[in-house]
Amino acid sequence: MKKPIYVAALSLLALFSGCSHRTPAESDLFNTSAEIEASKLPFNPLHWKVIISGIDPQRQTMSTLYGNDLAVQSARAGHDVYPDGSVLSLVTWTQREDPHWFGARIPGKVKSVEFVTVGKDSSKSAYKRFEGPDLAPATLSDTEAASARRDSILGKRASVMP
Repeated sequence: MKKPIYVAALSLLALFSGCSHRTPAESDLFNTSAEIEASKLPFNPLHWKVIISGIDPQRQTMSTLYGNDLAVQSARAGHDVYPDGSVLSLVTWTQREDPHWFGARIPGKVKSVEFVTVGKDSSKSAYKRFEGPDLAPATLSDTEAASARRDSILGKRASVMP
């Protein structure tokens, strides 16, 4: 009679000793390396909605174009020109291996954050770029390069969403 009690007790002990509750570290749950220190920027684009995203395998980067509500509404409506008051932000990250999914790539450190603020005339839209680990303001001495970046960002259209 004592043998079944010992077996049951050992079974319960084995069952409960195999269960342990370990709280995962924050770095296991969140990709903190991809965070943006918004205090250095005029806006926090991560609080906005996504317009489009993409990857550049050659440069090993990934980018997301965010927009304020006005920009997102315009982009999703399919308009060719963003209205006055729209603000767009193109955030570019380096890629890194995903530790949780074999073969996947996820955002690493922020490489650059670009802003375009649309004025009444889209050719008068303001362009600002912040880059590097400290997101320092970048000065593009070549106005043609700044205009080309501005026009490139303004030319991006929304992803088709169901």
